[in-house]
Amino acid sequence: MTIFKKIISLITCSFCILLTLGFLLLILTGNNSSEVSAFAAVKNYGISDRYDNFISNSISSAAEGFIKIKKVYLLSDNDQVAPEPVQSNFGKAADPASLQWLIDTAHLQMDEQELLFSTETPILRNSEINYFLDDTIFAVTWKQVIDNAVYTISEVKIEHPSQFRRFLSGGTFGYERQFLTSQMASSVNAVVASAGDFYKYRGSGIVVYNGQVERFNMNDLDTCLIDDQGDFVFIKAREFQTKEDLQNYVDEHNIRFSLCFGPILVQDGKTCEPSHYVLGEINQKYARSAICQLGPLHYAMITANGEDYYYSFPNIHTFAKAISEMGIETAYTLDGGQTATIVMNDEVINHVSYGAERYISDIIYFATALPDINE
Repeated sequence: MTIFKKIISLITCSFCILLTLGFLLLILTGNNSSEVSAFAAVKNYGISDRYDNFISNSISSAAEGFIKIKKVYLLSDNDQVAPEPVQSNFGKAADPASLQWLIDTAHLQMDEQELLFSTETPILRNSEINYFLDDTIFAVTWKQVIDNAVYTISEVKIEHPSQFRRFLSGGTFGYERQFLTSQMASSVNAVVASAGDFYKYRGSGIVVYNGQVERFNMNDLDTCLIDDQGDFVFIKAREFQTKEDLQNYVDEHNIRFSLCFGPILVQDGKTCEPSHYVLGEINQKYARSAICQLGPLHYAMITANGEDYYYSFPNIHTFAKAISEMGIETAYTLDGGQTATIVMNDEVINHVSYGAERYISDIIYFATALPDINE
């Protein structure tokens, strides 16, 4: 058995050397593919990460049939858009009870975390459950009634932090043209997406994009930073005095991008919304939107809108309470009103206020990391 293992090890090492040479050749020759769309990708991961991933998956392929090594996929800095999700992996259902198979399969990716969604989830009558599942991402989106408002909840579990992304219209900070959430989601091949903070609508707050501080105007806004582990890092208003201080923090903590609207809704499982805030008309009844973290690489995008017979919009306090009572540990407010939009498979899922999407400047989205089968 020892001799057999040595032979396998020798074959695998030789194979990896050849693959390394091929990978280096690919780096030197570059990628000659043409641009797919007018939109560019958000920051991903560097050459060293791609190399580690390349070698790991090569070893897994070489050793297939002898030992089992889980393949890891990530999205690289050079991607123009995310890989196109396989359409057959999308699905719809009318009854949560029919999706036990989906829940059982998703649990294999959950790293012992519990799902919000279950076969007993009380969905809005006559509504559909939308889902997607492959080896790198699980997403399920549904509607339910809470306090006489319709909450659209999209629960997502990904395998690598690079699958959680932000996209600015035009792929660059300050681009003048704006687009619908569904247009931007389609352009970058999002599995599921939400409108972001609509940074172009105001000059206040900060913008971090691709690890660079593009705007620094702290004012009185809470900010949600996303680091290279996919975790939320909250910073309070006026926490930094200069753009240079913030950039140093971004560099030291490997911050990929920011979201700046607020306020912080839930932290460490407890509601923490303020009684007064400069954005969002927090004490009025209004369509709401939030991004939440349930655990490592486990998220929920949530909107509260009016639909069917349910038109009692929440203020920020009832919104925070509803999210906390779901068992969500961390939540942050995004731009609400007509901006509050969730899109899955290029379809607008929630009932958007005023009946139509709004042209905005940015989205957040989750993507598959499996290579595009068409390439």
